[in-house]
Amino acid sequence: MKEQPKYLLSRGDEIKKQLDLTDEPSKPQKEQDAGVLILLHDDGESEIKVLLCVRSLQMRRHPGEVCFPGGMMDDEDGNDVRRTAIREAYEEVGVKETEDYVVLGNLPAFRARFGILIHPTVALLKRRPTFSLSQNEVDSIFWIPLSKFLDSTFHSTFAVEKYYMVHMFQFEEYPVTYGITALMCIIVAIGILEKAPNFSLMSNLTLEIMKEQQLSSLKIIRHVYEFSGNKFQNSKI
Repeated sequence: MKEQPKYLLSRGDEIKKQLDLTDEPSKPQKEQDAGVLILLHDDGESEIKVLLCVRSLQMRRHPGEVCFPGGMMDDEDGNDVRRTAIREAYEEVGVKETEDYVVLGNLPAFRARFGILIHPTVALLKRRPTFSLSQNEVDSIFWIPLSKFLDSTFHSTFAVEKYYMVHMFQFEEYPVTYGITALMCIIVAIGILEKAPNFSLMSNLTLEIMKEQQLSSLKIIRHVYEFSGNKFQNSKI
């Protein structure tokens, strides 16, 4: 195996700690499991960015919405949701593990609407990839600075369930990003940038609570992790 550049290794180790990543992915529920790839671009000079996709308008589910590369787990994935993320990312946008990026670890699973359990794999870009979009699945892709997801300028939210809040970013220069994708971007931004957002995250993790308790970035994201996989009781949004 080709040796990784020292900067990539040290930055990868740092991100693993900042996001409290696990070496093994979360276990699938074997009902509705999806794997997504959170691909980060950090050249050490400009702002760290994350790759997002705009779903094709031909898609039956959620056409035109912003998401991470990824999809539903197949039998060929062998009950390994990280394999799902890697396979789907290659099929959708053409990025290849080991060649284009290095896997750093996994976030806990996040519950999306309609009961889908999303298992996020975090990866760090190694080189400028040659993207190849699956036109039936992906309309376009874009890199966006993580700092955008800590700024309340274009942010709005509304509460559903007991603790859960739906976050939306109506950017001027980027596509509207909302829901579980926006939440995961917020969490990754908090951890890596080591900075709290200037808006509330959950009904039990408000801006006032974060300020009063002077919560560190790690404590904030760990609090969200405690609830991220919970099933919705009354809402399917």
